[in-house]
Amino acid sequence: MIRLETKDIVSIAKKQIANIFKMEPLELRFVNDFQGEKNLLNDDKLHLTNRHYWAKVMDCVFENQVRPVLMCEVLYFLRNEFLESEIDLKFSFDFSQGSNVEAAAVAEVSFNDKPELGKNEIAELIDFALALQDRQWFEELSQKYKELSA
Repeated sequence: MIRLETKDIVSIAKKQIANIFKMEPLELRFVNDFQGEKNLLNDDKLHLTNRHYWAKVMDCVFENQVRPVLMCEVLYFLRNEFLESEIDLKFSFDFSQGSNVEAAAVAEVSFNDKPELGKNEIAELIDFALALQDRQWFEELSQKYKELSA
């Protein structure tokens, strides 16, 4: 698992925006104007997760325009960077300082690195383990083969 902090997420988003829109963003800034999300405020803090895909979390500043960036877009940018991964994205906004909003983002990126092998693939790997004379791997594969055969 890879853990990305705010700086990493912003950097990836900038890179992906430049690739997609073919122009370099001047700035990505966190928003503090949550209209529809005010009901999610808890003790002057707002926490957004993957479920809040519709929430505007940043503004992307280009030379001639400002474009909103939604939670679902940040997820898309991260998925483009880490193909075939599961991403748990969280944004936190602290409104306790009034107009000076503290914002932070965290993403946990997980990969399915345990492929499901069939009996034929395991049998081929058993042959390979024998050729390598790797007893431990042979025993692990044999056990897995027996489980699948049962």
